[in-house]
Amino acid sequence: MEKNSLFAVIMAGGRGLRFWPKGRNAKPKQLLTLFGEATMLEATVFRLQPLITLENIIIVTNKEFQGQIQQLLPIPAENVLAEPVGRNTAPCVALAAAFIKRKLGGTSGTMVLLPADHIITPAKELQNVLNTAKDVAEKEPESLLTIGINPTYPATGYGYIQCGKLYGNGVYKVDSFKEKPDHKTAEKFIAAGNYKWNSGMFVWTVESIEHEFRKYSPQLYDFIQQYVVSDNPETFVETHFPECPNISIDYAILEKAENIFVCEAEFYWNDIGSWSSLRGLIPEDEKQNTVQGKSVLLDVNNSVIINDDPDLMIGVVGMSEIAVVKSGNGLLICPLAEEQKVRDLVAELKNRNDNEYI
Repeated sequence: MEKNSLFAVIMAGGRGLRFWPKGRNAKPKQLLTLFGEATMLEATVFRLQPLITLENIIIVTNKEFQGQIQQLLPIPAENVLAEPVGRNTAPCVALAAAFIKRKLGGTSGTMVLLPADHIITPAKELQNVLNTAKDVAEKEPESLLTIGINPTYPATGYGYIQCGKLYGNGVYKVDSFKEKPDHKTAEKFIAAGNYKWNSGMFVWTVESIEHEFRKYSPQLYDFIQQYVVSDNPETFVETHFPECPNISIDYAILEKAENIFVCEAEFYWNDIGSWSSLRGLIPEDEKQNTVQGKSVLLDVNNSVIINDDPDLMIGVVGMSEIAVVKSGNGLLICPLAEEQKVRDLVAELKNRNDNEYI
């Protein structure tokens, strides 16, 4: 295939509610600048250069974020695809595949599927792995490729991929996908030595994913075909995307497909999911505190203190393993062990109709 038939599809429709109060309905996680100068979405786009041209980068997002992203990124405005309603990752993949097929006049391109909110370094290593996956995807008929991260500890927050027979050059046939395990099971996976973390990154040709949709999700296959020949794709999506099944690409396709490979990756990877995941990404003080903004800490250790108000000083005394985050009109204080409940906190604000805070 020609190089200009390689596309990146970046999924940027999440809310990132666990990053409240910095993350809000109007400012989801992928549009936040959590460290450095670029938003997470910008960083995802830039680390693909020069492997994938800006003209071939596609963003799939919620309708309400379409304008923000079109202004933020140096890609063609029509490449920012808007979902009128959230329908999980399988319809997202179908929409992107249809867009690519229509753009190429019906011929099959190759698509790299990436979440918008991961941290990956160095970028060159990511590009090398994607190149390897691209070569396999274009060589092996009806193949699907996923990227597996070499696990460094028995994580319970990630799914796992069981590697089978070696295909070559760090590529294995996939024996099975495993759900997020408990700690004891995760330890067994690590000890076995043939398991990778499931990164949620994939590579396949449009033709291959179409084939799988036709077998296992005919409604999404039909959606692709109808989109490609529609007179007005935007109107078609407004009308028919809400009719798509609300299902992940994992359940719709990957757990059923047969010709799946995994490419192992040794780059640094962090699936940013909560405030504690910033630890190690932002320089820590001598007591392992991750600190941004004005604060004074006495006898505080292993904590995350974020303050984006230049006129406010945060003082913390005698605490450990906590998060204190001040952003806009919100203030979060919680033990890091309970940070997954931040989503419940946002839900409670919604129940109370305190919408100005979410």
